[in-house]
Amino acid sequence: MKMNVTVLLMTAWVCLVSPLQMNAAEDFDAMIFRALNDEMNRSLSELKLGDLERPYHIEYILTRRNRIGTHSVLGITQDVDTSESASLTVKVRVGEPKFDNTNFFDVSLGFFGSSDDEEGFKNRRLPIELSYNMLRRELWLATDACYKQSVELFAKKKSAVMNRARTDPTWDFKPIPPGEFYDEKYATLRTSIPNMQETCNALSMVFRDFPDVVASKVGMEFVPETIYYLSSDGRKSKKIECFTGIEVVAIAQADDGMPAFNTYAAYGISPSKLPSADSLLHAVKDLARSISAEIHAASIEAYSGPVIFEGQAAGEVIAQVFAPNLVSQRQPLSEGGFSAGERNLAFQNKIGARVLPEFLSVFDTPSKRYFSGNEVAGYYELDDEAVQAKDVQLVDNGYLKTLLSSRTPTKRVQQSNGHQRGGGAMFSVVEVQCTDNKKQLTDKALKQKLMKLVKDRDLQYGIIVRKAMNQNLLATGLYPIAASGMIQMRGENKLGALEVFRVFPDGREEQIRGVEIAGVTPPTFKDILAVGKQQHLHNLLASSVSPSFMSGGSQYVIASIITPDLLFEDVEIRPIEGDLPKPPIMTSPLVHTSDK
Repeated sequence: MKMNVTVLLMTAWVCLVSPLQMNAAEDFDAMIFRALNDEMNRSLSELKLGDLERPYHIEYILTRRNRIGTHSVLGITQDVDTSESASLTVKVRVGEPKFDNTNFFDVSLGFFGSSDDEEGFKNRRLPIELSYNMLRRELWLATDACYKQSVELFAKKKSAVMNRARTDPTWDFKPIPPGEFYDEKYATLRTSIPNMQETCNALSMVFRDFPDVVASKVGMEFVPETIYYLSSDGRKSKKIECFTGIEVVAIAQADDGMPAFNTYAAYGISPSKLPSADSLLHAVKDLARSISAEIHAASIEAYSGPVIFEGQAAGEVIAQVFAPNLVSQRQPLSEGGFSAGERNLAFQNKIGARVLPEFLSVFDTPSKRYFSGNEVAGYYELDDEAVQAKDVQLVDNGYLKTLLSSRTPTKRVQQSNGHQRGGGAMFSVVEVQCTDNKKQLTDKALKQKLMKLVKDRDLQYGIIVRKAMNQNLLATGLYPIAASGMIQMRGENKLGALEVFRVFPDGREEQIRGVEIAGVTPPTFKDILAVGKQQHLHNLLASSVSPSFMSGGSQYVIASIITPDLLFEDVEIRPIEGDLPKPPIMTSPLVHTSDK
């Protein structure tokens, strides 16, 4: 199969915008902000329910989104989705910054998802063609619903703490000066639906030559968003954000029923900055070959010993286990007066403590736009609270210095450093850097160190993980195409392993199947023994640190991890256990057909 590179390379272009169009856009923006400002002022002066507290702070977030997406299976377009939408999120605070209705978890309102009231002011769907009067009406209804819930939560929160001695006097909200910001550099990015279809069709056609793959899909999307923000304390912004990505998922099954999964994804901001057509084709062919080989690979018993995480796998283990704990979080009170859940809270009280080996430092650098000539997808300039993003050193030679924060202060981090994204504080571009040249090893030397550890522990082999499961691709890519019972990867402190190899003392590598990575926790990272010389960029859709059912934000947020390969002293690799689905009775028709 041959590909026309010029056809498959999806391009972005700059539209020539006439003065008339520019004036129309400026007039529309002025109308939006006028409606936001007028309804906010009215709510602040008139919104009151009996003797209950008035609002002291209001935020309006209006998002206009255009999405283009397409999927292909075995060279044929499965669907094309073009949609335009507008949504509104309103936040109302009652009380005062020292103590208000936020940072409180009410099981009856949110544990099983948004209540009907919340749907009225969180991501409220708006008409696409907005007018001043229409927007004022929607703002009125959303603000009313939000205010009613806010006073209810405030009363419950006061009741919950009334008979308890509070040991943490941290304010619930941090006032900051007014500011007005605009970021519209992506306003002219466009893409072509035929190019997207052609790309997906060509990449998905690869799987016609691999009949062992029982299910596969290639998807592509381009999503520009215009976000208007206004708060009652004078923060105002308009920003245009863009997301583009290609996702490939595939499933195979061994004769004994053990499923095998593999994925590939490339994400960025501008469509033209995605990998070239040749690179994409090469990556998908590698994926198909790997998953076809995996179903014939050996299985192993449980392994505990040194493990190297390379490339994408190193990025995923950082993104899923370490980086979420670098985000400052306020544990919400509940009606019982206690905080609920310990998710990603390992470092909240660890500032000043060692969290990594003393030869590693960590930065979050949202200002980094490119790395080694590649676009860094987690780059941004303005967060969702109209606060300018700041580069932050999080770990200095192993010791935790601070955390990523929003305008919600915590006991140890009081000021926002511009990392409110997707509903809560969130990491963006996490860079792991080695500060000791002796700990930076070539690929050959890193593998030799692995084998020395294997010999010292009298093990038969060591383990290299080259690709790990991404949680977004598991949930949105593999689950929809998997047969019932096909997906096996579940459980706390576990990572799905997609491409895993055991390495024998003679240097021979052998792919293994049917395993998962277990027991990797934040303290595990203190036992990293060495790293590779080269850093790798891994763009991904990462799970939001703040659960979306509580924040009303996004379930996944674009982010980037820049890290070298990582050698851990001790990691557990377990065989996947449980009943296995039976493979198909008949062979794939692709084995017999000559139609390519």
